[in-house]
Amino acid sequence: MNKYALLTITTFSLLFFTSCNSKDGLSPAQNKASKDVTQATSHKKDGAMQKSLDNWLNKEWTPTVEKDETVKKTNENKGRNFTLQEYVDKAVVFSRENNESKMESHKEEMNSLPVVGTVK
Repeated sequence: MNKYALLTITTFSLLFFTSCNSKDGLSPAQNKASKDVTQATSHKKDGAMQKSLDNWLNKEWTPTVEKDETVKKTNENKGRNFTLQEYVDKAVVFSRENNESKMESHKEEMNSLPVVGTVK
């Protein structure tokens, strides 16, 4: 590349990026247009995954876990620090309740498959 082409590209880039930075004479922190580009400042609604998680927590996790007596006893002390063991205990309760009432294991189905299964 020759010197003039490199100088032209550099000059154009420098002018372009500095003009974007200071639209209407404002610094980037005060530039509303630059703030609208980032989602951190313009985000107002929860996404589909967050709504799905919130629904699951409110409709399935909390009612199932709060029925257990050990969880109730643990939750009575409001001044306690949260421990990972609490979460594991709640997960065990939730898993036990869901496996007994709703979910069936697919073990029999998998075992009946010709190549994968053990039943012949």
